[in-house]
Amino acid sequence: MAVRLTTKIKCVGFDLYSTLIDTDTYNITEIMNPVYLIIQKLGYSGLFENFLEIRKKIYWKWRRYREENHIELKSKIWWEEILESLNLEFSDEIINQIIQVSHQKWRSQISLYPDVKELLSTLKKSYTLICISNISDGDLAREDMDFFGISQFFDCIVMSSDLGIRKPSPRIFEYALEKVNVRKSETIFIGDTLYDDIQGAKTAGLRLAIHVKRNRSYFFPDYYIEPDISINKLTEIYSIIKSIR
Repeated sequence: MAVRLTTKIKCVGFDLYSTLIDTDTYNITEIMNPVYLIIQKLGYSGLFENFLEIRKKIYWKWRRYREENHIELKSKIWWEEILESLNLEFSDEIINQIIQVSHQKWRSQISLYPDVKELLSTLKKSYTLICISNISDGDLAREDMDFFGISQFFDCIVMSSDLGIRKPSPRIFEYALEKVNVRKSETIFIGDTLYDDIQGAKTAGLRLAIHVKRNRSYFFPDYYIEPDISINKLTEIYSIIKSIR
């Protein structure tokens, strides 16, 4: 696709999960195993499968609420409801322990996509880089970025939990650009979700909304959302930016 721009690009923005970090092969059963051990100590005597079903139902109820209203909530909200539905007594410390152990298990199953560090290092030399991610616990996401060694490449990192709003709300994009003092017309954004990333970037008025295709299914229907450009791998960004100059 030929791209003609009259405004020089100064900022390149990225989504985090399933864009820079491959999260598409995790095993929810393995992630919930340490949580099951915790709730057994609290007195739960039910089957692991029953716990998984209750957790799934409550998690997706809140996921739907967050997506439909473009707001972010802390994961403690659904974990508290899960434990209450199991008739368990718990403390904030227990909730925090569950959130930590489940995320750490998840982290052990995810990885950077190929060439991500090289890409970010190269772009960093010439452009302002921002990262905007939807996640209920932003501190854990920042730990993921530190763990994979990519935090240092970004001039601004914004998590939805920082503001209480989620992509595709344009406000989260506007907030990030205000932080780095860059105009919307000078910014391109790359993400894997048409609903959150592409719709959000276009609604916010960014110069280009670039969709990186991933082999995964998505929560909300997104067939009606058209990206400005679609790519199969992140290294295609080099030629896109080159064509803009």
